[in-house]
Amino acid sequence: MSVLPVRARGVPARGFTLIEFAIVLAIVAILLRVAAPGMSRTVASRALAAQSSEFMAALRFARATAMQRGSAVTVCASAPGGPPLACQGARAADWRYGWIVFADRDRKGILDAHDPPLRIQQPLQHTGGVAATRGSISFTAAGFSTDASSHFLFSPPAEAALDAPPAVMVCVSKQGRPRLASAGACD
Repeated sequence: MSVLPVRARGVPARGFTLIEFAIVLAIVAILLRVAAPGMSRTVASRALAAQSSEFMAALRFARATAMQRGSAVTVCASAPGGPPLACQGARAADWRYGWIVFADRDRKGILDAHDPPLRIQQPLQHTGGVAATRGSISFTAAGFSTDASSHFLFSPPAEAALDAPPAVMVCVSKQGRPRLASAGACD
């Protein structure tokens, strides 16, 4: 025979009632609903910052490598769904499928069988796209960009459209120096 503990008179029972628990759940649900748009904006903003930083790092690497090697280095937009090491072409401007940094021995701006790849960026996740003025950018042995001034616009994903963070622009000067700018301000 088991003995159940007897509650002393005047001592309240420990724990929560069902009504108190339901009220707490309702308050938590309201707070989450209010905070969710801000959190999605923060996540999208951090994704844009990370992607543009990775791209700027690739451009700086290509420029430094060109100066170190004393020969041209090119960064090109990866071809979607094609062979793993294929560029879209100089006029293509969609960089969301990643990019390839390679030693451009023949200075054509096209990845050939004899051009060794130096770095490969996988396709970007959680992006609204990367629009650019060019599909490739080459750096000379002096570190200059052979493709004039270029810009690359990193856009937030479509699902973040209601409260989307501003797009991020990467500008590359004729001297080959990349920098971040507000959207539309590469002057």
